[in-house]
Amino acid sequence: MSVGVQVVARQDAVIGAPMAGRLSAFPLRDGDRFAQGDVVARFVCAQVEGMVARSKATLNKKQQQLGIAAKLRQLGTNNVAEYGLAAAEVTEAQADLTIAMASADNCTVTAPFAGRVGNTMTRANEFVAAGAPLLELIGDQEQELELILPSRWLVWLHPGVGFAVNIQETGQAYQAEIVRLSGKVDSVSQSIKAYGKVLGSQSGLLPGMSGQATLTPPAP
Repeated sequence: MSVGVQVVARQDAVIGAPMAGRLSAFPLRDGDRFAQGDVVARFVCAQVEGMVARSKATLNKKQQQLGIAAKLRQLGTNNVAEYGLAAAEVTEAQADLTIAMASADNCTVTAPFAGRVGNTMTRANEFVAAGAPLLELIGDQEQELELILPSRWLVWLHPGVGFAVNIQETGQAYQAEIVRLSGKVDSVSQSIKAYGKVLGSQSGLLPGMSGQATLTPPAP
């Protein structure tokens, strides 16, 4: 029996802006390839960088004051309360630096996996709001095949079952196998979603391609 099949990416994500601000760099375009960890967006962050520098300077000053307080305590010229206050101010300065550095981390957005750009929603020098979509990233290291199959096939359908696939866009035939089944059956259509993988080279396959899959039930 032949059923429709669609190529889908195992990894895909729409990357949102982690902060509000103006983009100083937005290097990727639709279709560009990228590696895991590549910069996909960078914000103008002079103010945030200034906050980090100020927090570091404040922490350094508080640590020096704590060192002086510790020496005076050893000499018996200040009390425990004064030393405790100096220690608390160091802890507070460390917390402020942690917050500032967390904000600075949002200034640069990196790719969580390798792949290709599926779509872009903005461009360099534009101002974006926090949470606004920036671009869609699609992992192209491994594609999956998505099929909708009759639920009555569950008596024999399981991971490892092989099938043939013809993809319309490439005009090629591939051998594939079922890798997993959905956790529920659609009660209206009495169908279940199944996922397969191409055995061998996936060269030329892109998410969104479609075709026909041929599965043969075992002989009774």
